Amino acid sequence: MIAKKTSIKRARGAAALAKYISAAKEKGEKLEDFWLSNCNAGTKIEDLDIAIKEMQATQSRNQRSKSDPNYHLVVSFAEGEKPDINVLKDIETEFAKALGLEDHQRVVGTHTNTENFHMHIQFNLVHPETFRMHTPFRDFQILQSTAAMLEKKHGLQVVKGRDQENERDNTRARDKEANSWEQSFSGYLKEHRDALLQINRRSNSWEELHDGFALYGVELRKRGNGFVFRDRETGTMEKASTVDRDLSRKKLEEKYGPFEPDKNRDNRKAKEKYRRRPLDPRLERHPAWARMTSGQTGKRLSWRRFLEQQAGVDAEAREALELQKSYLQIISGQDPQKIRTRQIRARKSKGMSR
Repeated sequence: MIAKKTSIKRARGAAALAKYISAAKEKGEKLEDFWLSNCNAGTKIEDLDIAIKEMQATQSRNQRSKSDPNYHLVVSFAEGEKPDINVLKDIETEFAKALGLEDHQRVVGTHTNTENFHMHIQFNLVHPETFRMHTPFRDFQILQSTAAMLEKKHGLQVVKGRDQENERDNTRARDKEANSWEQSFSGYLKEHRDALLQINRRSNSWEELHDGFALYGVELRKRGNGFVFRDRETGTMEKASTVDRDLSRKKLEEKYGPFEPDKNRDNRKAKEKYRRRPLDPRLERHPAWARMTSGQTGKRLSWRRFLEQQAGVDAEAREALELQKSYLQIISGQDPQKIRTRQIRARKSKGMSR
């Protein structure tokens, strides 16, 4: 079993994603089973239109969050494996519990195609009663551990390469993040892995593939016997197969033929780029991060070193240090300590910290 959060540009929004799941419009696919969870509208496909309005009404009650309130999970099974409906519903429920979304509204559909049987789950991240938005922290680890648990629970086949091959982490990248508390280039690529895979699925030539990858500020190059992603601004490189095995040289040349370098690299524009960012993305808005990156100090110090040096004399740095440590505890599976925080707002003066 492989469980991945994914996004589809043409299926953004509660209505579009729900319709995508219920219609199974991809080439060679058809809808097998369909149900709704935690929707007052009902549980069947004929209740979908009302359920969509219900989810949209729930989402409209949350005006604070600006991020997408829809979470799209795809659970794929081994070739030839097709669990019965009771097992599928248990799998859906267990993933919802693990992600902290058990009480949230969900749209679920199973699709069959020529390759494998898979299940789509759409979560409404806005709680139907509190109207608070819940975004799972480091959901990648949660999905992997839950998939392994469910394989044992239901006697499902273990999909080779889910962790040791496809999802293995780069040791140097892990060390960089642990020592600096800043996102590595490897972490940036894995954050956008689903988008890179979608680009590969949609592309029909090397030129289309290069054009899509350039939107994220990276280019594909041949290095040794394989391929690497190279950041176009810093020159930092990462093995493409480390991001996903479907991006390995073998897989890509099977689809597109012998490698063709990007001849138009100088003319391509990026919509998003790898940039310096704290491991906890919320801290990018913190005054301590803004102060570090706006001065000469930030050019020679890592985020971790800056916080550890400044925490003793600066209240904002001390708060950011505690928040960062709390985030690290969360992603490592520990219970974070409660932290008393100020309201995060721009500093009014360049004087000494409060």
